[in-house]
Order: sequence, then C-alpha cells, then structure tokens
Amino acid sequence: MNIGEIIGEADLLVPNEVPAADKLISLNAINQDFFNVVKIPKIAKFSCAAAQQDYVLPVDVRAKNIDLLMIGMFRYQSLDRDGVTPAQNAYSFDDSTHTLSVYPAPYSDLQGVLRYRRIATTNYASSNLLQPPDAPEEYHWTYIPALAAYLAKTQDDNVKAANYENEYKAAWNVAAQNYQGGGS
Repeated sequence: MNIGEIIGEADLLVPNEVPAADKLISLNAINQDFFNVVKIPKIAKFSCAAAQQDYVLPVDVRAKNIDLLMIGMFRYQSLDRDGVTPAQNAYSFDDSTHTLSVYPAPYSDLQGVLRYRRIATTNYASSNLLQPPDAPEEYHWTYIPALAAYLAKTQDDNVKAANYENEYKAAWNVAAQNYQGGGS
C-alpha cells in the first residue's frame, strides 16, 4: 500500500475538501507516531579495532533508541543513565554525527552488536505518492483510519474521529505487544 492509496481510502471514509499538502503533513506525523508507539528492534553490527574508541553507525540510530550494546562478550552501559561508574564499560552516542564512543576502547579486534528501535525516516511529499509508509507492510492499513480520524476532526465530526482513532490505536497497541517480545 502506498501513500496515494491511503489518501484515496481515507477520502472515501471521510469526504472532505482538505488540501493534499495538509494530508501529507498529517501522514508524516502519523508515520512518526507509529514508531513512538510500536518499538521495532533493529540490529547494527560493526567491527571494532583494538584501541579504537569511535565508530560511525547508520543514520537511523538515535541515542534514545539504543537499548543494548555488546562488544565481544562485554556489555556497555550508556553514560546518560544513572548509576554508571568509571569502572564499567560505557558508551555515548552523538545523534548529529551518528558517532558511538566507547570507554574503554576494546583491547583487541572484536565484533560489536548494537540493538536499537526503528524510527520513521521518510518525509512524504506530493511528488511521490507511490511511496509506502515506513511501518511494516502488515500495518500500512492503519494509516487509513489514522488519516480518516484527522479528516473527521477537520469536519468537526468528533464521533467519527474517535471511532477511527480507537481503531488505529488498538491495532498499534497490538503491534507494540507483538514486537515487545522481540519479534521482527
């Protein structure tokens, strides 16, 4: 399912005069909200060189979304968390440069594994309505009631908006539970 199809389906559910640009703004917000509710794990593997402290990681990694860092068989804790002592293996992550810094640096060449949560990376534009949502394909349909809820609010139909909102939020909660157990 693509963004153009989602807009078409939502327009059938809630006839409206809302400009396409406003619908795209709403879909961008819906896309971000999906990943705020549904925490989908991803893994980034990287090679660590002896005595190297800094590593550049994929652009979709954010410090707040990192939940596990292992280098070799050693677990590293975030310096942003309370209770990390100087004697522990620790890390910091710079969102602007996508640089992971580890303390102390590995003593030999090891494999690094970083588990983090996916984020929305796409901004939808009218120039490409064939683009699919960032969410897994089985949840693309949830963007239809989410957009329909927005459109119903613009029409001052709060009952219809609440019904559509309940529909997509229930589906997102189920998705969050499915991914909570580590499913991917």
